[in-house]
Amino acid sequence: MISLSVDSSKDFMGKLLASDAFDSFLLEEASIITAVTYSVSGRIHPDFFSDEDEKPAEEFIPWSQIRPRIFELIKGKNPPISLRMTLLLRWSATNALLQKESPEGHSEAFRAFVLNIRFENGNVTLISGTSYDTFVPDKSLDIIWDETVKKFLTSKGIGFEIL
Repeated sequence: MISLSVDSSKDFMGKLLASDAFDSFLLEEASIITAVTYSVSGRIHPDFFSDEDEKPAEEFIPWSQIRPRIFELIKGKNPPISLRMTLLLRWSATNALLQKESPEGHSEAFRAFVLNIRFENGNVTLISGTSYDTFVPDKSLDIIWDETVKKFLTSKGIGFEIL
């Protein structure tokens, strides 16, 4: 797990909310404080879908689908007081990363690669994380994910410093 401070909050928020830069993620949850507080659960309710073909394959909503709604909640002349968001790397990207970086396998307890985003007082902080169902002493996936997050941000032109 690493904590990163983003160099330009305005640039980062533009890439997060108004581009496809983070579309390889799913939204687990978000909390947005503007004039009121919005809490968003990204968990999909399969019972909502009447047709089996419409049911999403993933447990959480793709960021690309919810991004316009989140942007609508935030846009305006004043920035949000606070935004806290938990993104999960999509399973297709997770599997590709695991096959490339950890071909020998990983713990069955592994659940997801996580990116926590915090916007407060005009600053953006990112915290990487690896989610497991139980305690796992092996931290090799944490190291892989930390390095992947840094490479991802660099590839998107997002400057940062490690805290």
